[in-house]
Amino acid sequence: MVSPDSIPSQLQRSFLAGALYTDADLLPLEQQHIFRQTWLYVGQAEDLMRSSTVRAIEVAGTSVLITRDQDSTLRAFHNLCPHRAALFCREPGAYALKHLVCPYHAWTYSLAGNLVGVPQEERFSEDFCRSDYGLTPVRLEQWQDFVFLCFSQTAPSLMEYLGRIPTMLNRHVTAQTRLLLNLHYSVQCNWKVYHDNTLCDYHVAIAHRNTLDPVQGPVDRYEYEFDEFVNLLYTPTTKEWRSQNPILAGLDERGREGFFTFGIFPNVHLLGLPNGLVVWLRIDPVTVNHCRLNLEIYGVPELSPPIDELSRDFAALTQEDIVITEGVQKGYASGMYRPGPANQLEDRIVHQQRLIWKYLQTGLQGDRLTVLNEMKALK
Repeated sequence: MVSPDSIPSQLQRSFLAGALYTDADLLPLEQQHIFRQTWLYVGQAEDLMRSSTVRAIEVAGTSVLITRDQDSTLRAFHNLCPHRAALFCREPGAYALKHLVCPYHAWTYSLAGNLVGVPQEERFSEDFCRSDYGLTPVRLEQWQDFVFLCFSQTAPSLMEYLGRIPTMLNRHVTAQTRLLLNLHYSVQCNWKVYHDNTLCDYHVAIAHRNTLDPVQGPVDRYEYEFDEFVNLLYTPTTKEWRSQNPILAGLDERGREGFFTFGIFPNVHLLGLPNGLVVWLRIDPVTVNHCRLNLEIYGVPELSPPIDELSRDFAALTQEDIVITEGVQKGYASGMYRPGPANQLEDRIVHQQRLIWKYLQTGLQGDRLTVLNEMKALK
């Protein structure tokens, strides 16, 4: 365990400049150099593939197909035909298909990505070979039934990327765990603004005194841990919360007593509670000042609060954060913000911002890197 006092010195610095939250030219660079280089959470396999064999989704500005063949193996491919780049599925959604057929020239693919049919094949050159034109795969790995995609071939495995999450939350997910609620919100702020906010433990007792604070309790009980791509706030749940909620059987002592809240780079927040609730919050960029929230709440129905209560409580918490983050976005856009110092209760934000800065610097060269450094240095 790492206490706030022992967090590496490179994390103890001021925040990023406001221009890094308001410059529209940054978003495509973030998609290329952050989102397409890291593991991205896309949902639960059962929910994604219910009543379908193909799911078309947009990830990091790219159209992707997730397929499930007869032996239930999940695979992911870029949603384009290698022949002339036509899309197999024009719209996001679920499709019950036995094959993928290109609408342009009817090249036909198995759900494993193999080319199995080519009209007028004899009219191609003699060296034409179907095996040379398989679908382009995207890395797909799972923790429990939760699906992640990665466009990079050099990123570590998902289990390595998730750090201590599988060890700490494996027992929170059981055979009885179900998707209880899926909520969506549109927020007028940069995706980084909202994710910074989810990692901000300084504001909880102030902005969430009637929603989150009664679960987490006083800040003197906050405990922090950091992996390369994941940060954790752990706190014992309050006596009041424990008196109102059952405990999931099979948890270890820390799981029975505490509330886990993980930040996963680049855009995911993951919660684990002693009653078996597991909550995913994904923050998807839309424009420089607009993001979408996808909130998935999983749990054991017999142990979880009623759906209406869950919906009401999370809506109240989210609305509190929306008001704050939309105001922060306007503050950045004013041009008057000068980066302030980081409180120890904001060290998870600094951890996230360090990774953002690292990935952007690694991906950029020449004039673009010079401009980025000038933006960061704005005082």
